[in-house]
Amino acid sequence: MEFIKDKRLNFIISTAIGLIILVYVLNRLKWLFIYFSIALMLAYFFEPLYKYLINKKAPKILAIIIIIAIIIGLLILTIFFVIPSIINQLNILYSEIPKFIEKYQTIILSLKPQLSKFINPTDVATLIKESLSELQKNALGFSQEIIIYLSNIVSSISFGIVIVPLILFYILRDILIFKENLYTFVSKKKKEEFKEVIEEIDHILSGFIRGRIIICIIVGALIGIGLYVLNLKFALIIGIVSGAFNFIPYLGPIIGVVLALIFALGKPWWILLIILGLFVLVNQIESVFLEPNILGKGLGLHPLTVILAILVCGQLLGILGVLVAVPLAAILKVLMIRYLIQEE
Repeated sequence: MEFIKDKRLNFIISTAIGLIILVYVLNRLKWLFIYFSIALMLAYFFEPLYKYLINKKAPKILAIIIIIAIIIGLLILTIFFVIPSIINQLNILYSEIPKFIEKYQTIILSLKPQLSKFINPTDVATLIKESLSELQKNALGFSQEIIIYLSNIVSSISFGIVIVPLILFYILRDILIFKENLYTFVSKKKKEEFKEVIEEIDHILSGFIRGRIIICIIVGALIGIGLYVLNLKFALIIGIVSGAFNFIPYLGPIIGVVLALIFALGKPWWILLIILGLFVLVNQIESVFLEPNILGKGLGLHPLTVILAILVCGQLLGILGVLVAVPLAAILKVLMIRYLIQEE
């Protein structure tokens, strides 16, 4: 686009066209990029262990085999122990949804005198029953879909079990070669600048992805264990949901506390206070201790940036969009700072 003299406008138009092409390509080759994204995230997560083994003079192939063996071991543990436990709890939840709805109906109907001040008294009971009936229908349908999905997950990811470790193997073994080959496409004049951009993006991604995954695991474990000690039903589900959604900063505990309070319906008020206290404590541990020590400072990805990136990419590309949202946000941030904000 040499005909555009304004460098900033040139950059914006080129980036927009590039993103449109990228979205199209990602859509056409969705599953391939899903496998590659998972392998890349695993590579970033296990990079410290890989470097540690290499520094201890372990052969590169042996270091990679050890990492893949750990991943396969965790996968087997998940498929044969964690997923069956989740399915069991979901089946119990599925059977108890009508009871939860009935309890909520009783509570809401007890507020009928207050609601009657704003709504026609004859319509209050009908409105409540219809709303809760629709809620029960949606909750049952959603629970059933999750149970079916988890039951079929082994067959759904059978190809991924083979292809992801294979991609991971080559990423760990040949990442430096890939980078050097990438530099050959850049002119000598631009090579140093290109290396700086790649290293900056790599720094943001490695720190954020690895740190975020570790924080998600710790937060999910703390919430799950805390609720289990309180003898709350579905503690495992709430812990996993809280940990998984916490990849979007602070969202996990918010969703978790709502679910926990719903399932704690009918328990003494002091139990509800302890549950609230547990989530406040976990949130404080995350913000005061985990994030400063694990993520550190200067990674350059604000929580709002992550949320917007995941929402937009998720809407455009589904699960693949969720996986590529953070890398795309990191790349765009680095490029924008270099070629828009810092450009004279």
